[in-house]
Amino acid sequence: MHLEGSMTCPQNTIWDGVTLAFNRKHLLPTLEPPTTPIYRTKYNSRLVRRVITGKPLTMDGMKAGVPTATEEEDEDCDEEGDDENGDDALSSQRGTRSKRAAEKVQLNMLERLEAIPRAVEGLRRACPSLGALFDAKFGEESVMRNEVAPDVYRRFFIQVCAEESVLQMATKPTLDALDAFVAAPNARTSSALVEIPAVHELLSFERAHKESFLDSMVEICQWISQRGRMVLESLIKNPELLRIVDFTEKPWTETGCCYGLPKIRERPWYPKLKHDLNNDVGGKRGAKCSKFYSQYGERQLTGGIMCVWCTHSICYGFHCIPKGEGRNDVFSALITRWEKAPKRVIHGALGPYCMTREPAFFAETQFLIDDFHSVGHTKCAPAAFLKTHCNVDPRLSYINSSAGECGNSGLGRIRKSVSYMSQKRAILYSRVFLCIWNRLRIQKLNQ
Repeated sequence: MHLEGSMTCPQNTIWDGVTLAFNRKHLLPTLEPPTTPIYRTKYNSRLVRRVITGKPLTMDGMKAGVPTATEEEDEDCDEEGDDENGDDALSSQRGTRSKRAAEKVQLNMLERLEAIPRAVEGLRRACPSLGALFDAKFGEESVMRNEVAPDVYRRFFIQVCAEESVLQMATKPTLDALDAFVAAPNARTSSALVEIPAVHELLSFERAHKESFLDSMVEICQWISQRGRMVLESLIKNPELLRIVDFTEKPWTETGCCYGLPKIRERPWYPKLKHDLNNDVGGKRGAKCSKFYSQYGERQLTGGIMCVWCTHSICYGFHCIPKGEGRNDVFSALITRWEKAPKRVIHGALGPYCMTREPAFFAETQFLIDDFHSVGHTKCAPAAFLKTHCNVDPRLSYINSSAGECGNSGLGRIRKSVSYMSQKRAILYSRVFLCIWNRLRIQKLNQ
């Protein structure tokens, strides 16, 4: 009976294992039994990060982690002399620890080496040119040749495999710029991609070492654009913009909400988001970041105030926070006061929160993390940090990311006084202080 082709499946089947095997040294990555899972993008991302994280993966580096015969003989000699004196025992312990450390390094490199074929295959399923580029720079052949890829490629793949949405890397205007580059790949269209640092750096490096852009680079840019538009379109269920409504606002002395812009709409409610209106108090700033908010609970105080500053440390408004600072404070202020979202919003990991609620409103907004708070965001991708964009685009150096912290330090002068005030007095006192603060800042700028 032929095993291939169509066969009638019997009603009763008996299964048993047979020890008919071959040597593992002949095992190839092409072997794919039915138990081989389909590695999703998230798992592929972990494999890619596994390969490129740490010291450069080369054969020389792997050999350096293997203890030499001389080291093993010295260790044996040390062990034989353990009974003679304590110095020999200490030397033996040090030799054992160094050997274990070397074995650990070698094991780590072997695991990274074994992850390469699956990482390449996963990237090729997503984009053939992306997998080919990774294989050329970090593949097994480059490891055998002791070739170390330039850092620009490592930074690019770290960004591509980040645990966050592609919209953090590319906003709607930058997706349009990607399409323009794909249609006409040249120096002018590539320079327009400066708002995508990882892509801009890679294209600049390729341009400096080659006469023209390779078709593979164009295909990668096209894949990023298609991926970004697919995510954006899936988020925008209702393309209609938020409506502007005339409001008769209550006095700011009662609401504790004092902005230079009038209120033009209510904060929408999103019933399909289970934790939409939940506070971030005691929790994390997003599921992927480790920046905590709770600072006031133990002292039984309110959550303070949320201020919006320009790059010159001039306050454009504030509102009081009942319990604790959260992403909802910034989101709600922007939705209710801004007719059009600002080009850049610098405040923690705010992008995913806003894009899951109003993707059409924030489609052209860039969400960034300032230099002061970037230390606490260990899981955010490089595209989320302002300093990454400043390294590529010097024009952004004018943005004083510490303007908010400068204003906060000024407000620290009245922190103790406000803690003993009633609500109305605290609101009045805060507004008066900020008005004086703004006037002094403007006078200083005019000098």
